[in-house]
Amino acid sequence: MSAVAAAVAAPVGAVVGLGAGWLSVVLERIEGLEVEDREDREAYERELAEATSAAVAAGEEAPVTEPWPVETYGWSWIERILCPLLAAIGFAVFAAHEGLGRGLVIHLLWVAVFVQIVGFDVKHRLILNRVTYPTIVVALALSVLSPGLTIWSAVAGGIAVWLFFWIQNLVSRGSIGLGDAKLGALLGATCGISLDYDHIGAVYAVIYAVFLGGAVALLLLVLRLRSLKDPIPYGPFLCAGAALILYQGP
Repeated sequence: MSAVAAAVAAPVGAVVGLGAGWLSVVLERIEGLEVEDREDREAYERELAEATSAAVAAGEEAPVTEPWPVETYGWSWIERILCPLLAAIGFAVFAAHEGLGRGLVIHLLWVAVFVQIVGFDVKHRLILNRVTYPTIVVALALSVLSPGLTIWSAVAGGIAVWLFFWIQNLVSRGSIGLGDAKLGALLGATCGISLDYDHIGAVYAVIYAVFLGGAVALLLLVLRLRSLKDPIPYGPFLCAGAALILYQGP
């Protein structure tokens, strides 16, 4: 039965993942990311031209030109391939693991949300308030129906993980973004921390994310695909940590 459930869920997940990609493209336009990027690039080029002219006039060496990072907008391989693939895998894995019921529907909802967040963060290194704020509210509302959660464990989890990343943001002077803190609140609300500490899924989700992020960062450094100065989006690892906890159950 699990194989049949996975076979049915996978194409459904692919369609949902494609929908998540479509939503990301829509959000790009709503946020005006391409326009903002173009304006920032033009401002940088004007400042560079002025600085170069001033240096030449003073007989000094021209400033070093840093290449403007290339951004992609609209439909890309992320929306067309990555999001449908991740959602198809996620739907198949959860459907094979759980029986058909309320818990499975809720977990598949979070798979869809995480897929959109992962795709957008990989592409733009951004986690949008337009996504995290409403989904935090939904997570709290669904907590009374979610396996292993209560409203209080969801609230406690959301506050605890948000506070953890907010402190990290202060300590790191912005290296850990506030977008990660808001995503942390969503993670905490979906995984929960019970007040008697019998269920601390949110804590384990963060631990999984830290280890996954560290392992991937080290691998990229070893393969020389990234340097120490290159930012690595942290959202995908938080989403993976939360998905692992939801899969394991309370």
